Amino acid sequence: KIRPGLDLAAETGGKNAIIVTALADRDLAIKDLVQSAFGHAGQKCSAASLAILEAEVYDDPQFRKTLAQAAASWKVGLPWDPATRMNPVIHEPRGVLKRALTTLEPKEEWLLEPKQDPENPCLWSPGIKWNVQPGSFTHMTELFGPVLAVLRADNLQHAIQLANAVPFGLTSGLQSLDDREQAIWLEQI
Repeated sequence: KIRPGLDLAAETGGKNAIIVTALADRDLAIKDLVQSAFGHAGQKCSAASLAILEAEVYDDPQFRKTLAQAAASWKVGLPWDPATRMNPVIHEPRGVLKRALTTLEPKEEWLLEPKQDPENPCLWSPGIKWNVQPGSFTHMTELFGPVLAVLRADNLQHAIQLANAVPFGLTSGLQSLDDREQAIWLEQI
């Protein structure tokens, strides 16, 4: 109101989901999940924070193993090392991020437990929480750090419901090679 000619660009936070259906290219889905969740140490507003896997994918032990290995393979280090894939977080974790990096909620388990570098409180390895429960702290809270929450969905409709249950968001993704699933997702997300 004070300066109507002033251009303004604003960006909100997000609890961004990537849905992976049984009709996805699973290797590509893992690559995209890891890049989105852990690029910039998960500290970008568009980072994937939720992986919502259709039951067939969630229950696939090979998918689970490959996701853990892919994230664990990232070299964590300081930005001036060219081999570094994941840099430090901007501040020493506290509050919700510290809780997410160190505490499991009921029924959750670590697929990949994050570790803090003993010499640098801002340097953490990627963390993947498995069996995150709908409506839980991990599902509903923006963590803004290197923690990926994995939820199981009965089907695509259920996955979309889980993604839409979060009261805020910025981006979302779908891993499916099926045009029909893509159309449903575009209409309902």
